[in-house]
Amino acid sequence: MTNKVLIAIENATFRKGGQTVFPDTDFELQAGENIAVTGANGAGKTTFLELLQGQLVTVQGEMRYTLDQQQIAAVYFSDPTLRYENFYYQQRYNSSETEGIITVRDFTEYGEITNCETGDTALFDALGIDRLLDMEIIKLSNGQFKKMLIAKALTKKTSLLLLDNLYTGLDRQSRKYLSETIETIASSGTSIVMTSEMGDVPEIINRVLAIENCRIGNICSRTDFYPTQSPVAQHNLPPMPCPPEKTFEIAVHFDNVSIAYYGKTIVKEINLTVRHGEKWILAGPNGSGKTMLLSLIFADNPQAYSNNIILFDRKRGTGESIWDIKDKTGFVSPEMHLYQRRNKTCREVIMNVLNENPYNRIAPTDSILHFIDNLFNYFRLANIADQPFAQVSTGQQSVVILIRALAKNAPMLILDEPFQGMDAGTVAAAKLLLEHYCHNRTLIFVSHIPEEIPEGITDFKWLNLNT
Repeated sequence: MTNKVLIAIENATFRKGGQTVFPDTDFELQAGENIAVTGANGAGKTTFLELLQGQLVTVQGEMRYTLDQQQIAAVYFSDPTLRYENFYYQQRYNSSETEGIITVRDFTEYGEITNCETGDTALFDALGIDRLLDMEIIKLSNGQFKKMLIAKALTKKTSLLLLDNLYTGLDRQSRKYLSETIETIASSGTSIVMTSEMGDVPEIINRVLAIENCRIGNICSRTDFYPTQSPVAQHNLPPMPCPPEKTFEIAVHFDNVSIAYYGKTIVKEINLTVRHGEKWILAGPNGSGKTMLLSLIFADNPQAYSNNIILFDRKRGTGESIWDIKDKTGFVSPEMHLYQRRNKTCREVIMNVLNENPYNRIAPTDSILHFIDNLFNYFRLANIADQPFAQVSTGQQSVVILIRALAKNAPMLILDEPFQGMDAGTVAAAKLLLEHYCHNRTLIFVSHIPEEIPEGITDFKWLNLNT
């Protein structure tokens, strides 16, 4: 018996943002089919999901649906309904400056779910979203934010579920629970199309579709996919800038540091000393307080003044400015790309890091400009340098944000899940680069995936946080 065809595309060509994509495409998605979409950064994986959702303009050929588009639910890494560029990054840690910003309850339409006869809030409870309902969305950690998007999408009755980088930013327990949830949803008749690395897709996935240059390439079974994967490309390291002269002994010192919001303790009595040149891993499940601790170190969180904290040999609250701290720190967070202006090019996003301090703007020297160009070339992304940041892929945006931090040539790096959305080859290149760049620099590194930790840095110390 032939399965029902949900979407049929016949000799169709599409347009996105004035650019022609997926020319002369033929494709069918059948009911009960579950597909993983693979490809390098910038190949067009997310664009393909947008195509299936009906968000692109058809300029040639035909695209037919046998399902109502209201029956299609989607989770994207950057939800298009949220315009974080209207906020500034530090705003998320200032309670007095978030009035009027939408809460988790309102964004997820939780009230409508609970009032519905068939409403099921079990997913909210299992992912811990029920405890965050009255929090403004910009205050969520990366993992909490992603769980919120997932919970909103998966509670809807759908025939087709589109998932973009589903596991990005989630701890192992959440990944395992989501895989089980996705398999349950698929077994009930919902078709799944998801972008992800093969190691992260649920067992229910039965086909793999390769995307390259916004074209559909090879389509094969899951079992046939592994032998077709390409080896990780080799990259030649660019010249490294000399680290700044040593001007401090203690980069970070926490003495019984605690943070609380709305009467709830996020982190409690943390003791930590990070010395110049040391390398640290900050670990813990989603919601354990990793992002909050980093906000104290990067001078974003005003609760630093009510704690006993020393940064770069100086106690907080003794006359130093936040720029004295930020000037010494290169910073990457998984939310940072959300706050970039949409009309800025990738190069401008990077160059803006030199102008962050309004009292000490850094003139772009030839050596800085050469280093930035070398990094674009190293990651084989010279073609995107002058493209709008908002129009490149999530993985490419992550590379740009990483280059931004490195271009600052600061004595300390804080890398909070720096590889989100990057393909395996780009992650390997980034790890190799960091192994050499971080020599004689202080590094604080956050990741839920042990394989992302640079193997060439062998002297990591660990701080594990628990919920």
